[in-house]
Amino acid sequence: MTRILLPLLLLLGTSLYAGHITEMNKKAFMHVKERADKGDTHSQFALGGMYFQGIVIDKDHKKAAEWFQKAADKGYVKAIFNLAVMYHKGDGVEEDQEKAVELFEEAADDGDHKSALHLADMYYTGNGVEQDYKKAFQWYKKAADAGYPIAQSKVGTMYKRGFGVDKDPEEARRYLEKAALQSCGEAQFELGQMYLEGDGIEVNEKEAESLLKDAYLNGKKEAKKILDEKNWN
Repeated sequence: MTRILLPLLLLLGTSLYAGHITEMNKKAFMHVKERADKGDTHSQFALGGMYFQGIVIDKDHKKAAEWFQKAADKGYVKAIFNLAVMYHKGDGVEEDQEKAVELFEEAADDGDHKSALHLADMYYTGNGVEQDYKKAFQWYKKAADAGYPIAQSKVGTMYKRGFGVDKDPEEARRYLEKAALQSCGEAQFELGQMYLEGDGIEVNEKEAESLLKDAYLNGKKEAKKILDEKNWN
Protein backbone atom coordinates (compact mmCIF):
# COMPACT_ATOMS: atom_id res chain seq x y z
CA MET A 1 0.00 0.00 0.00
CA THR A 2 1.49 3.30 -0.98
CA ARG A 3 1.78 6.40 1.20
CA ILE A 4 -0.98 7.97 -0.89
CA LEU A 5 -3.38 5.06 -1.14
CA LEU A 6 -3.46 4.04 2.51
CA PRO A 7 -4.83 7.35 3.83
CA LEU A 8 -7.16 7.38 0.85
CA LEU A 9 -8.69 4.04 1.80
CA LEU A 10 -9.03 5.09 5.42
CA LEU A 11 -10.78 8.25 4.23
CA LEU A 12 -13.24 6.32 2.06
CA GLY A 13 -14.22 4.00 4.89
CA THR A 14 -17.32 1.82 4.65
CA SER A 15 -18.74 3.63 1.63
CA LEU A 16 -15.94 2.15 -0.49
CA TYR A 17 -16.76 -1.41 0.45
CA ALA A 18 -20.45 -0.79 -0.06
CA GLY A 19 -19.63 0.25 -3.62
CA HIS A 20 -20.99 3.78 -3.28
CA ILE A 21 -19.22 6.70 -4.92
CA THR A 22 -19.82 9.57 -2.54
CA GLU A 23 -18.74 13.16 -2.91
CA MET A 24 -15.95 12.43 -0.44
CA ASN A 25 -14.77 9.52 -2.61
CA LYS A 26 -14.72 11.74 -5.68
CA LYS A 27 -12.64 14.35 -3.87
CA ALA A 28 -10.21 11.70 -2.70
CA PHE A 29 -9.87 10.37 -6.25
CA MET A 30 -9.33 13.85 -7.67
CA HIS A 31 -6.67 14.52 -5.06
CA VAL A 32 -4.70 11.43 -6.15
CA LYS A 33 -5.33 12.19 -9.84
CA GLU A 34 -4.09 15.76 -9.46
CA ARG A 35 -0.86 14.62 -7.82
CA ALA A 36 -0.40 11.89 -10.42
CA ASP A 37 -0.85 14.39 -13.27
CA LYS A 38 1.88 16.51 -11.71
CA GLY A 39 4.25 13.57 -11.85
CA ASP A 40 4.17 12.21 -8.30
CA THR A 41 5.31 8.60 -8.67
CA HIS A 42 3.51 7.23 -5.61
CA SER A 43 0.26 8.80 -6.80
CA GLN A 44 0.72 7.40 -10.30
CA PHE A 45 1.13 3.93 -8.86
CA ALA A 46 -1.85 4.44 -6.53
CA LEU A 47 -4.01 5.65 -9.40
CA GLY A 48 -3.06 2.60 -11.43
CA GLY A 49 -4.17 0.45 -8.51
CA MET A 50 -7.47 2.30 -8.24
CA TYR A 51 -8.23 1.72 -11.92
CA PHE A 52 -7.11 -1.90 -11.67
CA GLN A 53 -9.24 -2.76 -8.65
CA GLY A 54 -12.16 -0.45 -9.36
CA ILE A 55 -11.64 1.61 -6.21
CA VAL A 56 -13.94 4.65 -6.31
CA ILE A 57 -13.94 4.52 -10.11
CA ASP A 58 -14.95 1.83 -12.60
CA LYS A 59 -12.36 -0.83 -13.34
CA ASP A 60 -10.28 0.00 -16.37
CA HIS A 61 -7.21 -2.21 -16.75
CA LYS A 62 -6.03 -0.34 -19.84
CA LYS A 63 -5.85 2.91 -17.86
CA ALA A 64 -4.31 1.01 -14.95
CA ALA A 65 -1.51 -0.14 -17.25
CA GLU A 66 -0.97 3.40 -18.50
CA TRP A 67 -0.51 4.74 -14.97
CA PHE A 68 1.64 1.81 -13.89
CA GLN A 69 3.79 2.52 -16.95
CA LYS A 70 4.30 6.14 -15.87
CA ALA A 71 5.47 4.99 -12.45
CA ALA A 72 7.55 2.17 -13.95
CA ASP A 73 9.34 4.62 -16.23
CA LYS A 74 10.68 6.24 -13.06
CA GLY A 75 11.91 2.92 -11.69
CA TYR A 76 9.02 2.25 -9.29
CA VAL A 77 9.55 -1.48 -8.71
CA LYS A 78 5.99 -2.38 -7.68
CA ALA A 79 4.67 -0.78 -10.85
CA ILE A 80 7.22 -2.69 -12.94
CA PHE A 81 6.07 -5.94 -11.33
CA ASN A 82 2.40 -5.15 -11.96
CA LEU A 83 3.10 -4.34 -15.60
CA ALA A 84 5.05 -7.57 -16.01
CA VAL A 85 2.09 -9.57 -14.73
CA MET A 86 -0.26 -7.69 -17.07
CA TYR A 87 1.94 -8.34 -20.11
CA HIS A 88 2.26 -11.99 -19.09
CA LYS A 89 -1.52 -12.39 -18.90
CA GLY A 90 -2.47 -9.97 -21.67
CA ASP A 91 -4.50 -8.03 -19.11
CA GLY A 92 -5.07 -4.38 -20.07
CA VAL A 93 -2.26 -4.64 -22.61
CA GLU A 94 -1.52 -6.93 -25.53
CA GLU A 95 0.08 -10.15 -24.32
CA ASP A 96 3.83 -9.97 -24.76
CA GLN A 97 5.86 -12.65 -23.01
CA GLU A 98 9.19 -11.17 -24.08
CA LYS A 99 8.20 -7.86 -22.51
CA ALA A 100 6.94 -9.64 -19.38
CA VAL A 101 10.28 -11.41 -18.92
CA GLU A 102 12.16 -8.17 -19.49
CA LEU A 103 10.10 -6.39 -16.84
CA PHE A 104 10.25 -9.25 -14.34
CA GLU A 105 14.03 -9.34 -14.73
CA GLU A 106 14.28 -5.58 -14.26
CA ALA A 107 12.25 -5.73 -11.06
CA ALA A 108 14.03 -8.85 -9.80
CA ASP A 109 17.44 -7.29 -10.39
CA ASP A 110 16.22 -4.33 -8.35
CA GLY A 111 15.43 -6.60 -5.41
CA ASP A 112 11.81 -7.58 -6.05
CA HIS A 113 11.76 -11.25 -5.12
CA LYS A 114 8.15 -11.77 -6.22
CA SER A 115 9.37 -11.06 -9.74
CA ALA A 116 12.11 -13.66 -9.34
CA LEU A 117 9.49 -16.16 -8.22
CA HIS A 118 7.26 -15.41 -11.21
CA LEU A 119 10.20 -15.79 -13.59
CA ALA A 120 11.12 -19.09 -12.00
CA ASP A 121 7.56 -20.39 -12.39
CA MET A 122 7.53 -19.37 -16.05
CA TYR A 123 10.78 -21.18 -16.82
CA TYR A 124 9.86 -24.23 -14.71
CA THR A 125 6.49 -24.77 -16.42
CA GLY A 126 7.33 -23.33 -19.84
CA ASN A 127 4.49 -20.86 -19.42
CA GLY A 128 5.17 -18.11 -21.98
CA VAL A 129 8.83 -19.09 -22.41
CA GLU A 130 10.78 -22.17 -23.42
CA GLN A 131 11.03 -24.51 -20.44
CA ASP A 132 14.45 -24.18 -18.84
CA TYR A 133 15.05 -25.86 -15.48
CA LYS A 134 18.47 -24.28 -15.11
CA LYS A 135 17.07 -20.75 -15.37
CA ALA A 136 14.13 -21.74 -13.18
CA PHE A 137 16.53 -22.95 -10.50
CA GLN A 138 18.56 -19.74 -10.63
CA TRP A 139 15.48 -17.56 -10.10
CA TYR A 140 13.94 -19.85 -7.48
CA LYS A 141 17.20 -19.75 -5.53
CA LYS A 142 17.23 -15.97 -5.60
CA ALA A 143 13.74 -15.90 -4.10
CA ALA A 144 14.54 -18.77 -1.74
CA ASP A 145 17.59 -17.03 -0.31
CA ALA A 146 15.36 -14.02 0.34
CA GLY A 147 13.14 -16.19 2.56
CA TYR A 148 10.22 -17.22 0.34
CA PRO A 149 9.09 -20.68 1.56
CA ILE A 150 7.51 -21.66 -1.77
CA ALA A 151 10.80 -20.94 -3.52
CA GLN A 152 12.77 -22.75 -0.80
CA SER A 153 10.59 -25.80 -1.36
CA LYS A 154 11.17 -25.65 -5.12
CA VAL A 155 14.94 -25.30 -4.70
CA GLY A 156 15.01 -28.22 -2.27
CA THR A 157 12.95 -30.38 -4.62
CA MET A 158 15.17 -29.49 -7.58
CA TYR A 159 18.30 -30.41 -5.59
CA LYS A 160 16.53 -33.65 -4.62
CA ARG A 161 15.65 -34.61 -8.20
CA GLY A 162 18.53 -33.01 -10.09
CA PHE A 163 16.34 -30.63 -12.07
CA GLY A 164 18.43 -27.72 -13.39
CA VAL A 165 21.19 -28.50 -10.90
CA ASP A 166 23.26 -31.51 -9.80
CA LYS A 167 21.58 -33.74 -7.24
CA ASP A 168 22.58 -32.81 -3.71
CA PRO A 169 20.60 -34.50 -0.91
CA GLU A 170 22.15 -32.37 1.82
CA GLU A 171 21.25 -29.11 0.08
CA ALA A 172 17.81 -30.56 -0.68
CA ARG A 173 17.29 -31.31 3.01
CA ARG A 174 18.54 -27.88 4.04
CA TYR A 175 16.19 -25.93 1.78
CA LEU A 176 13.22 -28.22 2.38
CA GLU A 177 13.68 -27.85 6.14
CA LYS A 178 13.56 -24.05 5.83
CA ALA A 179 10.25 -24.23 3.98
CA ALA A 180 8.85 -27.01 6.17
CA LEU A 181 9.42 -24.91 9.29
CA GLN A 182 7.20 -22.25 7.66
CA SER A 183 4.32 -24.74 7.24
CA CYS A 184 4.87 -25.35 3.52
CA GLY A 185 3.00 -28.61 2.88
CA GLU A 186 4.90 -29.37 -0.32
CA ALA A 187 8.25 -29.13 1.48
CA GLN A 188 7.01 -31.21 4.41
CA PHE A 189 5.86 -33.91 1.99
CA GLU A 190 9.13 -33.99 0.02
CA LEU A 191 11.25 -34.01 3.17
CA GLY A 192 9.04 -36.64 4.80
CA GLN A 193 9.60 -38.92 1.80
CA MET A 194 13.36 -38.38 2.04
CA TYR A 195 13.37 -39.50 5.68
CA LEU A 196 11.05 -42.41 4.93
CA GLU A 197 13.03 -43.74 1.96
CA GLY A 198 16.53 -42.79 3.09
CA ASP A 199 16.91 -40.69 -0.05
CA GLY A 200 20.43 -39.41 0.47
CA ILE A 201 19.89 -39.07 4.23
CA GLU A 202 19.53 -41.52 7.10
CA VAL A 203 16.12 -43.15 7.44
CA ASN A 204 14.07 -41.67 10.27
CA GLU A 205 10.49 -42.94 10.30
CA LYS A 206 9.53 -40.89 13.35
CA GLU A 207 10.56 -37.69 11.56
CA ALA A 208 8.90 -38.91 8.36
CA GLU A 209 5.61 -39.55 10.16
CA SER A 210 5.61 -36.11 11.77
CA LEU A 211 6.40 -34.35 8.50
CA LEU A 212 3.83 -36.27 6.46
CA LYS A 213 1.12 -35.58 9.02
CA ASP A 214 1.98 -31.88 8.89
CA ALA A 215 2.01 -32.00 5.09
CA TYR A 216 -1.49 -33.47 5.03
CA LEU A 217 -2.76 -30.83 7.45
CA ASN A 218 -1.20 -28.17 5.23
CA GLY A 219 -3.03 -29.32 2.13
CA LYS A 220 -0.78 -32.00 0.63
CA LYS A 221 -3.44 -34.65 0.09
CA GLU A 222 -0.96 -37.17 -1.37
CA ALA A 223 0.46 -37.62 2.13
CA LYS A 224 -2.74 -39.40 3.23
CA LYS A 225 -1.97 -42.47 1.10
CA ILE A 226 1.43 -42.94 2.76
CA LEU A 227 0.00 -42.33 6.21
CA ASP A 228 -2.68 -44.98 5.62
CA GLU A 229 -0.18 -47.48 4.19
CA LYS A 230 2.06 -47.05 7.24
CA ASN A 231 -0.95 -47.05 9.58
CA TRP A 232 0.17 -43.66 10.94
CA ASN A 233 -3.19 -42.40 12.17
